[in-house]
Amino acid sequence: MVNESGDIHQLGKDLGYLPYMIDRYITIFGEEETKELLQFNETKLPKTIRLNSLKNPPEETEKLLRKKQVVMERVKNLPEARRIIKSPIPIGASEEYLNGYYTLQGENSFYPTQILNPKEEDLVADLAAAPGGKTSHLAQLMKNNGTIIATEISTNRCRSLKSNLARMGVENTITINMDANDISLLDLKFDKILLDAPCSGSGIIISDPSRKSTKTSDDLLNYHELQVSLLTNAIDVLKPQGEIVYSTCSLEPEENELVITKILDSKPVKIEEIGVFGENGLLKFQNYNFNPEVVKAKHLYPHKSCGEGFFIVKMVKQK
Repeated sequence: MVNESGDIHQLGKDLGYLPYMIDRYITIFGEEETKELLQFNETKLPKTIRLNSLKNPPEETEKLLRKKQVVMERVKNLPEARRIIKSPIPIGASEEYLNGYYTLQGENSFYPTQILNPKEEDLVADLAAAPGGKTSHLAQLMKNNGTIIATEISTNRCRSLKSNLARMGVENTITINMDANDISLLDLKFDKILLDAPCSGSGIIISDPSRKSTKTSDDLLNYHELQVSLLTNAIDVLKPQGEIVYSTCSLEPEENELVITKILDSKPVKIEEIGVFGENGLLKFQNYNFNPEVVKAKHLYPHKSCGEGFFIVKMVKQK
């Protein structure tokens, strides 16, 4: 007779996961919840759009889509979001989409920008910004006022970033093809910074199943080193009392709690509570013990939030 844990490992194997991933999920969630996560990742998320007030009043865009028999519903706590229930037209290629009246955006990816909450007069940095969904959301929240510096290391992705910002009517953003680790070369001090860091993407398996088998445990440590470096350099260019939101679409503590623990040990920042439904940051994982303040971070786990997985933490620079 195969025990419960064996059943889960067989399920993971059948679904194409690397074995180490199942082991760690059992450590984090327990056996039954790991099954829930694996099963949820085999479902399909409804499409969500963000209505773009920079190009068209949201109520007018809704009217245009409803005339085309698109059925939508509002999303709690996300005023710009509409969940698509039914659409007879290709929602990612409609006239309204091409005109920038809305963009496709996963529900949980609204939260990092919403939590950063930039003001119209702020100087904001969006590091590793392509393809620009969060950048254009920042610009929308700022009503195209203030200034956003959006950096992207990849030349090709920088082109797509510029194209998306142009389509969305963003006018307050300077895009720069550069490594965000070199942000200090701009000789600027920012009011607010968003670092949605490059990561293993284990939270978006529901959208990209290739992530089940393409990221090894060594990759997690490589991402960890990059994330610590990016976050360290970002904090260095933040004004005193400035705010930074760090987020990943990863479930892995090495990319989340361990990164923040190292930052709290080395930089003058303090974690702030954030008003978003989710699970608190972990205090322990395997051989790691994390800074107790990390409980103020939030995990939006896929099977619990019914969306893509995110880790989000907001920090304030003390001096």
